[in-house]
Amino acid sequence: MIKNVIKNGIIIFLILFIIILFVLIYLSDKQNIYVQKHLNSIHSNKKILHNKYKPLINEEVKVKYENNIIIIEDFLNPEFYDFLKNQFNGKTYKPINTLLRKAAGYDFFTLHDSNEYFGFLELYYTNELIDVLSDVLKKPVQRTPLSDTNSCSLLIYSKKGDYINWHKDHSKYNGDRYVVLLTVINENSSSTNLSENEFHYMFNDNEYKIKMKPNTLTIFKGSEIMHKSTSIAENEKRILLSMTFCDICEEKKNLMYFVYEKLKGMILYK
Repeated sequence: MIKNVIKNGIIIFLILFIIILFVLIYLSDKQNIYVQKHLNSIHSNKKILHNKYKPLINEEVKVKYENNIIIIEDFLNPEFYDFLKNQFNGKTYKPINTLLRKAAGYDFFTLHDSNEYFGFLELYYTNELIDVLSDVLKKPVQRTPLSDTNSCSLLIYSKKGDYINWHKDHSKYNGDRYVVLLTVINENSSSTNLSENEFHYMFNDNEYKIKMKPNTLTIFKGSEIMHKSTSIAENEKRILLSMTFCDICEEKKNLMYFVYEKLKGMILYK
């Protein structure tokens, strides 16, 4: 009897401790304005890229709508695309292995601090990208707040077995949140074809799969569509620029969403 009382007391104490810890983190969190110091250089870099690769985005893109997934192939100007792709030549990466995902990654803030990958953030910040997304989604969209670590990130699958399991990208915004994936590289060991990877998603209780070609943009509501990405084989490589946009970017006043975003940022990026 006494043991049960002690055991229940410990459980209650731990639950209360976790709740109090989450509340303290939530209340002490400050709006992140870290990227502000980089915005002037981003603006200057955009001008450099526009002068060299005008236009950055192909002017006549072909859009496919299927099962609530939007696919745009040959999305970028080929010369600009090659410039982005070639920045990964000869580089190796150490993946992070979690229960959900095995891969490497660079989050939004890390990309601002690094000069290693020029052009990816600049693409994210371009009005041309916003215009294309608004056209294909048939409504105005905007970037997520620049305090969101998932606003723009590089996802790198470069070791045998790198993958991400079934999941949804829970949204902390009141409006629709869209995941926008640019496939930069998806190649087999000899660079002659696509990797073994397949993108799987659920629609109306049916499972579908697609092979994501390089220089292809894939758009979907990650918070509503269950999806996963199967593993790559030996010496294969798959690299994505992951971006998020929304129509109403007002944040939900929800502690669980806040904690989820904090934990997600901690486990997904190096």
